[in-house]
Amino acid sequence: MRKTLRTLGLATLAAVAVSACGPKYDVVIRHGDLIDGSGTPARRADVAIKDDRIVAVGIVDDRGREEIDATNQVVAPGFIDVQGQSGVTLLVDGNGESHIRQGITTEVIGEGGTPGLWTPENNDPQAIRQYAVKFDWTGFDGYLRALEKRGASINLGSFAPVAMIRQDVLDMQNRLPTPDELKKEEEILDRAMQQGSFGFATALIYPPASYTNTDELVALAKVAGKYGGIYISHVRGESFRVKEAIGEAIHIGEMAHLPVIVYHLKIGAKANWGRMGEIRTLVEDAQGRGIDITACQYPYTAGGSGLQASLPGCAQEGGREKMLERLRDPAQRARMRRDIEANTEVENLLAGATFEGVQIASVPPDKDQSVVGKRLSQVATERGKDGWDTLFSVLMENDGRVGALYHMMSEDDVKAAMQFPWVSVGTDSAAIKPDGELGRGQPHPRSYGTFPRILGRYVREMRVLPLAEAIRKMTSLAARQLKIAERGTLKEGYFADIVVFDPFTVVDTATFEKPHQYPVGIGTVIVNGVVTVRHGQHTGAHAGRALYGPGYRKPGGQ
Repeated sequence: MRKTLRTLGLATLAAVAVSACGPKYDVVIRHGDLIDGSGTPARRADVAIKDDRIVAVGIVDDRGREEIDATNQVVAPGFIDVQGQSGVTLLVDGNGESHIRQGITTEVIGEGGTPGLWTPENNDPQAIRQYAVKFDWTGFDGYLRALEKRGASINLGSFAPVAMIRQDVLDMQNRLPTPDELKKEEEILDRAMQQGSFGFATALIYPPASYTNTDELVALAKVAGKYGGIYISHVRGESFRVKEAIGEAIHIGEMAHLPVIVYHLKIGAKANWGRMGEIRTLVEDAQGRGIDITACQYPYTAGGSGLQASLPGCAQEGGREKMLERLRDPAQRARMRRDIEANTEVENLLAGATFEGVQIASVPPDKDQSVVGKRLSQVATERGKDGWDTLFSVLMENDGRVGALYHMMSEDDVKAAMQFPWVSVGTDSAAIKPDGELGRGQPHPRSYGTFPRILGRYVREMRVLPLAEAIRKMTSLAARQLKIAERGTLKEGYFADIVVFDPFTVVDTATFEKPHQYPVGIGTVIVNGVVTVRHGQHTGAHAGRALYGPGYRKPGGQ
């Protein structure tokens, strides 16, 4: 052995030593155009990963167990979905296919509902029944631990929504809480904050959240603020009363002394198009007064919700069964029509979209599927009825469980909001896939295409904003908004959530007519150091982790 070693050169000896020790890193991404999330332009750099962290950025000489050639590719931080809706679907399928394949590595849910606030008395029986979800946890942190234990490809955190808090205390009653009831609401939120909620969320056009007043919201926001939490809101109106609604959100942030995020910034209804500049002035004036208010956005001219959301709030009081009772009464239907036509509600989706703009996205699996994908106006023509009768009959035929898309925004307003430096990105969708129960219906294409649509359509094709700025919005801005530490930037010591994509081909392929289609151009997605998408295909890895808000207290005070 000694003779053999004496005959070897120094270079050969070094190679033998390295071979004996094995590769220094787990993964090395080489020769990519690195856009680090800060907003600075691309630079050529390698990225080395060890365990779940980025350990080197620059020229990396040592090898990795896996080497990824990113020549002519962009290497960026994993995208952060500020407004996800995958709380249930990740329990059904932890792969989170439609989200991870568009580069989303972190998602925060909780706009109107979260399994984190499920109780035996107040949960989602339809989801549990339809998807066979096993509800076997207690508490907000119990859900997060259960999801992590079952395995998910995406990091996930959650807000605590007022809808569920209120339903626990007041059910679906359209009234203000008594002082004792408000105290119970505050206690529920206080407990959720200690168990990991990112803050307090409101979806104020939907009952029972729409039954709140500003004072009730301020009181609850103060609870979230006590723990360093955030107030995030689908504001009370996004069309005819959008300025007043954003003004209310600003007021809540100012009174409760906490940051505010406006969900899916938009202006609905053709009569209001072109006012996005007024919204920018309103928000930036508030920022100038020291109020931390920002927003997120999805890059589409249609929103998505339930068809029942087009009804007045009074029609939905008491819950779904009470709503169906009213729909069966001709006098009540006539009243609903009068209220919608009078446009007295805080939000009026039907006035904004019209029957031509309302597209049916889903009905229950045991119901007539022939209406799915059609506009209400088309269904009305086929049935020989007017739009009102069609609206009411479709709801009754499907037990009030109808998903709908509302085509009501303008492309110019979408582009204007995208250029505001304080607007991040949210899908407002659940992670789904083209087959099985999660592939039913014609959902909003944002489930599959939100982030690549911005990169392909709005950055490359339309040049609405530079690529580095788009990446900043998708990563470090979102991390700052949500107070997520050590994610959102490609930086040594940060978690290794990384997306590698082709800037010349990346784009969404999902459409309103054919939504169940994955994007193209995203070859590699890494979550906490684990390659989860390789060559555009899911590897089956479930490296996602539960994310906890600033008030989190580990069980037992650890």
